[in-house]
Amino acid sequence: MYKKRLWTKNFIGITVISFLMFLAFYILLTALPLYLVGTLHAGTDKVGLVVTLFFLAGIIVRPFVGQWVNKYSLKGILIYSAIGFFGATMLYPFITNIWALLILRIFHGITFGIISTIQSTICAEVIPSSRLGEGVSYFSMAMSLAMVFGPFIALNLANMNAYHAAFVICIIISAVNIVLATQIKIPKKEVSIPPLGKIKFSFNDLFEKKAAPFALATFILAFAYSGVSTFLALYAKELGLVKSASYFFIVYAVSILISRPFTGRWADQFGPKLIVYPSLIFFAVGMFLLSQTHTSAILLIAGAAIGLGYGSLTPLFQAQTINSVERHRVVIANSLFFNTMDGGMAMGSYAFGIVASVADYSSIYEAGVVLIVVAGLQYCALTQKKIVD
Repeated sequence: MYKKRLWTKNFIGITVISFLMFLAFYILLTALPLYLVGTLHAGTDKVGLVVTLFFLAGIIVRPFVGQWVNKYSLKGILIYSAIGFFGATMLYPFITNIWALLILRIFHGITFGIISTIQSTICAEVIPSSRLGEGVSYFSMAMSLAMVFGPFIALNLANMNAYHAAFVICIIISAVNIVLATQIKIPKKEVSIPPLGKIKFSFNDLFEKKAAPFALATFILAFAYSGVSTFLALYAKELGLVKSASYFFIVYAVSILISRPFTGRWADQFGPKLIVYPSLIFFAVGMFLLSQTHTSAILLIAGAAIGLGYGSLTPLFQAQTINSVERHRVVIANSLFFNTMDGGMAMGSYAFGIVASVADYSSIYEAGVVLIVVAGLQYCALTQKKIVD
């Protein structure tokens, strides 16, 4: 049977843009907590706030992106949001106090909210519908790899106290993305969204009921993972395992590279549940090991388990979110997916920052295990209800 081509110039281009954007994002996400505590002498509650404001800004702006798509071209929005993202990264070397950083994070979060939604919408349009699960799996691998190499770069630079070098790398990456965005060619079919007359904001621009089971599970799992992305560097520093923490993300990447080519294809062939439940188990085991770690070996095994778990769940839920809606609602579905993921990261970072200030870092990962179990039960209940309905 003939399979439509997946690896087109546009698909490769938008995937590279996604990788570079998330690479800059994760470098900053990992470096800023260390920079705040070590250089600006901020508390862990402020670390959580810096992350939370960034994500909340993105969440607030995303509902409007669906409206802009009806009025402007996706390519234009992609280019201008890439320029805005670049402008925000240029300001980090000049930040000298926590309040200026909080304002910058809000602005940067707005640009992140726009570009992350637009690039995913373009991706969904250039992937053949018969290979959506496989295509989204590969596209999401760019984010997953950035989730690995970003912290690896940031932790190694932080060990040398080279925070400004990290900022410069993000500036260069963001500049390259502007050039790449100008080269993307958007298929004409992707702008064929039903005319809506006078554009009005409504609840439907923010929420898609059909995608609710996947959105809620995405939120809970991102809440749990925020403890890794935001506080692993500080946890490793407390344990004296900073060098091992950088390799945690390398092991995480290897797990994704080994599993990702198969998980998306199997989900298309046999259904996503075959992958979702084992992935939840791997994620929970990894978080438990992380909460108990005192050696490099346990830390790295935890990285492998979390890579197999959370690294597989993210693209599966994104593909299910997209598949659950009509074609002209894809931009809303993508907005919902990223809003729930970023909402989980935002609330998790803030809540776990408070937990870390009153308890210890290991408590964050113990709580993460409970959240993963809750997410699994919720996903099972709502998808079963959907089948019955």
